[in-house]
Amino acid sequence: MDEFHIRKVKENEFLAIAEIAENCPPMFTERNSIYHLFTKFFRNTSLIVEIENNVFVGFLLGFISQENKEDAYIHLLCISPEWRNKGLAKALVKEFLNTVAKEGCRKVWLITRPENNGAINFYTNLGFKIDDKGEKININGVNAIKDYNGPGDHKLLFCKSLK
Repeated sequence: MDEFHIRKVKENEFLAIAEIAENCPPMFTERNSIYHLFTKFFRNTSLIVEIENNVFVGFLLGFISQENKEDAYIHLLCISPEWRNKGLAKALVKEFLNTVAKEGCRKVWLITRPENNGAINFYTNLGFKIDDKGEKININGVNAIKDYNGPGDHKLLFCKSLK
């Protein structure tokens, strides 16, 4: 595998992140303004994967809660399909966990769709646990939180405790 480098995002990289996201099924694609918001206001906790010749192949957008400084949240994680299964996503998550732990965070949260078996397995293997709060709905054998993000938008809520 080519050498890769993980670093904090820069504001002007939001369009490059948007381009990666467009080609990153099954991930939901955000409006460009959301990517810009993360690269401008959450640069310390949003990361990008760069390979040779300044080519970007993945990113993680996250933040520390303003309500509870001990909580952090992973909003989006994406690796370009041709770069998957090479350890980049795991490296991004570990870098994020280290970054937020240094800031005093004790828990990291994220959500995913109950149909996204790849994400469910990935986060479970990294030690994230499915949070069991809320009314449940069974989708393909997975108990998701019913209407988590609004009517019909059921999600799995994951949490990982940091030491």
